[in-house]
This record gives sequence, structure tokens and C-alpha cells, in this order.
Amino acid sequence: MTPVTNISQLNQLMNSTMIYAVIVGLVAVLVALLLSNMFPWEGGNDRSYIKRRIAFVVIAIIAVLGFWLYNDLVVMSHIRNIGFQNMLRTCNLKCIGINLGVYLVTSITLMFVFRHSKFGSILGKEKK
Repeated sequence: MTPVTNISQLNQLMNSTMIYAVIVGLVAVLVALLLSNMFPWEGGNDRSYIKRRIAFVVIAIIAVLGFWLYNDLVVMSHIRNIGFQNMLRTCNLKCIGINLGVYLVTSITLMFVFRHSKFGSILGKEKK
């Protein structure tokens, strides 16, 4: 990665960071979808949705913290200007919201659409 020395480079970096936040959120949804299908249904008093829910929350935490730490530790080291670093920190906080928002909105939408699937069971047991 080349060092960021002017404002146009910083603007390009912030734009690409926001795009990557959306991509990381969508990849996290895909991982949560795949992982939820790996937990088998339990017979009788089925409580497997709790395991899926825990995995769903853990994936969200890993995706958000991993993206934030990468930007804070790796990307920030290529910026020498303190003012530019502060601008990227502000962008990084916005990206946390973007990442988490994409993850939650997409996931919850898919859970309602596929309510009878293992991924949909994360919302809880259906009333019969």
C-alpha cells in the first residue's frame, strides 16, 4: 500500500473503506448462513436455535472488530499526517455502523424470508 500524502488519496481511501465495509458485512452474512446450517436440528425440545443465535452474535462481533482493527492497525500506519489519520478514524467509526447495519438488516431480512429454515430459526421458536 502506498503512503497517503494528499487529500485526494485520503478521499479515495475513505471511499474504498466504506465499500469494503459493505462487502465485509455481506461476507459475514454468508458465513453466518453457512454456519447456521451446520448446527443440526435437535429432536424433541429443540433448542438448537440458541447455538445458532450465539454463533450469529459472535460472527457479528468478529466481523466488526476485525474490520476496525485492520483499519486502525494496518491502514492507519500508511498515513503520516495526524489530521488525515483523524479523518480516517472518523470514517472507520462510520464503517463500523455500515458493517453492522448491512449485517443486521440483510440477516434479519433473510431470517424472515426463510422463516422455516435453520437460519430463520435464529429469531426463535415459531409459535404453532
